[in-house]
Amino acid sequence: MRVEISALFGVILILSAPIISASESSYSFDDDGWLTQLAGPERLALGDEFGCHGMPEVNPLEDSGSVDACVSYLNERIAASKWGENPLTFGVPDNSAEHPNSDNLTNALYSAGIRVVDDLEFGDQSEKLNSFEVNAGTLEKGIASIDSILSSANDEEIVVLSWIAEMEDLNVRRDRDVVSWIEEQSFWFTTPGELVSSKSSGNISLVNYNDSTVTVEQPNQITGLWETPGNSLISGVDMGGQDLEVISVTYTNGTELEEFDSMDRHLSDGWRYENGSLHLSLIPGTNAIIQYNRNQSISDIQISNNTFNGLVPFIVYGEHVTDLFEWSSGFQNSSIRFTWLVEPRPVIQMDWVLPIIAGFVGLITIVQMRRLIQSDNPSPELYRNLFESE
Repeated sequence: MRVEISALFGVILILSAPIISASESSYSFDDDGWLTQLAGPERLALGDEFGCHGMPEVNPLEDSGSVDACVSYLNERIAASKWGENPLTFGVPDNSAEHPNSDNLTNALYSAGIRVVDDLEFGDQSEKLNSFEVNAGTLEKGIASIDSILSSANDEEIVVLSWIAEMEDLNVRRDRDVVSWIEEQSFWFTTPGELVSSKSSGNISLVNYNDSTVTVEQPNQITGLWETPGNSLISGVDMGGQDLEVISVTYTNGTELEEFDSMDRHLSDGWRYENGSLHLSLIPGTNAIIQYNRNQSISDIQISNNTFNGLVPFIVYGEHVTDLFEWSSGFQNSSIRFTWLVEPRPVIQMDWVLPIIAGFVGLITIVQMRRLIQSDNPSPELYRNLFESE
């Protein structure tokens, strides 16, 4: 009887499992373990960004609460960037700007700390959110186009592509030739959150200058964005109208800034002098001293916002990322930086009639086997008779 009770208890546990799981969250999903193991930490250290693409099988326009759920899912597993913990980027559904609930979605995104979306019209309409929309196609083999990339770089001064590793259970192959070409170009490989944060901290101010030195101040970052270096372009002329030549740049504490070349393509603090202009990237809340040629006397200084190292920003969205290893495995040694729009894995739907049938079949089998063993167990007298007959 004890065996039958144990088997029945096992069946009850099996049947009650989905009820227990469902009570833990308003949304059903499975974890992507790669976010916390190997792939996630490696991509984070490289400079990738982790954003959200919503909860599985839920339209955030119909359920704005799913925005917070996705952001919480990400926060509990991995930082959004090496620059900041909080996610800044969200992938919204197509045609979100035309949906009657677009304002509700905007408010939900902003309240959750999101500052960037991947839909230009939706971002413009919201007046709260920045937007970087795909303008140069995808990295998919047979679709990726160098011409499209060059066109976007020249016409829009930013390149934005997409990448998805699986579509309807089919693996998508990257275009190796196009990827190799991209990796050889002098783009600023960045992410939406990094780009927005860098732009927001880019308005440096002139503190003072004398004959051959200029002191500038990089302001503190805006609350809610990341502590990224801000980028500025500084040009000046001497009393004779000649371009000022930069000799060195140091923080006021004496730390020298790194001097870049044109192939430094990942955001950091430093400087590069080119054709009479200084590309300068400074950490928020710092002052720096620019040392010009001592044989020149400063006549005029001009400061404007800039991109990092004067390069065209290059963004790649990894869309609907349910398996980070699958999405990122082809780019382990790539100089490209990705924005992984994470979407928790959907729960595999199971027909619960089958477990019920299996449970009862197992129970009946155990009972019948126990009875069979008892009925086939010979008595001691039978053993004695067999030995005596020999």
